[in-house]
Amino acid sequence: MAHVAGLLASAVVSAVGNKLGSAIGDEVTMLCNFKDDLKDMKDTLQYMEAALKDAERRSVSEELVRLWLNQLKNAAYDISYMLDEFQANSEPASRKMIGKLDCFAIAPKITMAYKMKKMRGQLRKIKEDHESFKFTYDNSSLINVHQFPDPRETTSNVIESLIIGRDRDMMNALSLLSKNDNNKEDTIVLPICGLGGIGKTTLAQLVFNDAKFKDYDHRVWVYVSQVFDLKKIGNSIISQLLEKGSENLDTLQLISQRLKHLLEDKKTLLVLDDLWEADNSQLNQLKLMLNVSSKMQVLVTTRNIDIARKFCTVEPYMLDLLDNDMCWRIIKQNSGFESRSDKEQVEPVGQKIARKCGGLPLAAQALGFLLSGMDLSDWKAMCNSDIWDEPFSDSTVLPSLKLSYNTLTPYLRLCFAYCGIFPKGHNISKDALIQQWISLGFIEPSNNFSAIQLGEKYVRQFLGMSFLQHSKWCMVSYHGITTWQYRMKNILFYSIIKWHATVTVQKHTYILYM
Repeated sequence: MAHVAGLLASAVVSAVGNKLGSAIGDEVTMLCNFKDDLKDMKDTLQYMEAALKDAERRSVSEELVRLWLNQLKNAAYDISYMLDEFQANSEPASRKMIGKLDCFAIAPKITMAYKMKKMRGQLRKIKEDHESFKFTYDNSSLINVHQFPDPRETTSNVIESLIIGRDRDMMNALSLLSKNDNNKEDTIVLPICGLGGIGKTTLAQLVFNDAKFKDYDHRVWVYVSQVFDLKKIGNSIISQLLEKGSENLDTLQLISQRLKHLLEDKKTLLVLDDLWEADNSQLNQLKLMLNVSSKMQVLVTTRNIDIARKFCTVEPYMLDLLDNDMCWRIIKQNSGFESRSDKEQVEPVGQKIARKCGGLPLAAQALGFLLSGMDLSDWKAMCNSDIWDEPFSDSTVLPSLKLSYNTLTPYLRLCFAYCGIFPKGHNISKDALIQQWISLGFIEPSNNFSAIQLGEKYVRQFLGMSFLQHSKWCMVSYHGITTWQYRMKNILFYSIIKWHATVTVQKHTYILYM
């Protein structure tokens, strides 16, 4: 899966950079005079790491950038292997005669010096290529996000007759909002939570356009996005309430006062679509800004259950995956199935293809468009192929799922990628998984928390982002201790991460058993 491969680069480079930092201060390294070589490699990796956000973003559409990221990632793996090999060859002797220069054989030292020289040359070449791409760095990339329109921006518009499989969810959401109609004090906040592409925005659009809210004083739709901006959110609400353009108020105090004046005692439905901000302070400020009327109802969509729980006043509504039959209905709708003359032959093939959607409506819709106009042989070929390795996926499904993956820290990316080594549907013992992460060096070093505590935190984060789910057989005995079991939440995520996992584990297995 070449188009997804680059996304692990920042995780590997960061982890290897830390490993180099530890090796620089190691006594064995200093005795062998390798400190300057290691520092040079660490500085080079850090220099390139600063631009990896932009590189990963561009790798979606630029093949040369993807190749460059793979070269960088492979070089980082080679450095990691080299350090492990050096440590393994040095430790037995160093324990016998610590501090003596003759404790090392000449041949291993010469071999390591040659490898160091080769690796530094390889990194220099990668760095030269890096400079030719003219990547932007972290600070400037944030500016670019503001400068250009967001292609993912949503509106409240929806064609209700085309939506499949969400009738019950819409009734449930309306019911949850209605139960809190008698709230006399605070604004009601109901989050809708689930994977990217599962239909959170679609459900919010259905609720927004329901007849129940037609007689409200105001209905407001705000697309929040990954770039959280309180002033932008507040001014967007005000401009829709006034219906005569934005006032662009420049302080939160003025915005809050204006909102209170406009919304007090007004029946209002507000949708905040695509909330990513996890900072408690920012979420609390947003909550205070919106808490201006007991007649205010807020519907929020987010991928992260932890964000939902921080921001909600009503228990978050978790959106479930669609079943295979629903996905097949969406594929039929978007592929022109009903107009085909060979429906009987195509249908069993299409039903098998629907199983590859992982319950995501977005995936089913994308496949439907792809299959439109294809003959039976093409459908069969698609059924037997790795669909998510096809070029079309870059423009639809994969970017939506990559957004969630991109928010992970480097060490979390490594841990999540490792989960892909397990077979589809496999029940994973939590404690066993954490021990494997630790043994592979995938847990970020910390002075305040143990590796096991951090592993527990990682698992909670994956559960909160719907990457993992509790198994039907939740408890299992591991080394005499009862522990939780989990499984991959979504088969499509599994197929995307599988490539990463194979590379990660192959590299580290090779390192561990040398």
